[in-house]
Amino acid sequence: MLHVIITGVSQGLGEALAIELLARGARVLGVGRTSSGRLGSERYRFVRSDLGQASMLPAVLEPAFAAIASEHPSSVCLINNAATLEPVGVLGTSEADHIMTSLTVNLTAPVVLASIFCRVFGNDAIERRIITVSSGAAQSAIAGERLSVTAKPG
Repeated sequence: MLHVIITGVSQGLGEALAIELLARGARVLGVGRTSSGRLGSERYRFVRSDLGQASMLPAVLEPAFAAIASEHPSSVCLINNAATLEPVGVLGTSEADHIMTSLTVNLTAPVVLASIFCRVFGNDAIERRIITVSSGAAQSAIAGERLSVTAKPG
């Protein structure tokens, strides 16, 4: 059976992916600060975790991943979907703590999750996939979005 771990299931794409995968018979583990009320199913579990606190992720998520591994799934997939858009602005206009949170949620947490995933699901007999969702800003720069490298005029 396919098991899918999805971050950012409270709304938007993460919620839609979870709903679709549940409809197709997959087991889904949602990860995030909140879940969606639309995801009620016996095949859905939720683990509350703040991706902005990356150092806490192994303690919170490794047991949940291990529980999936103990079910001997035929395939497992991690979908790194959660993200934050804040802070929006050019360099010189954002506070350090906002920059750190953005980098932690958007960069550090997906890498930490991938590391936990690879450690827990190290068995080559399991089909494994890691998918990281990105925005259009990854393809073409948008001034002021996701800490543009454009210097502040003046």
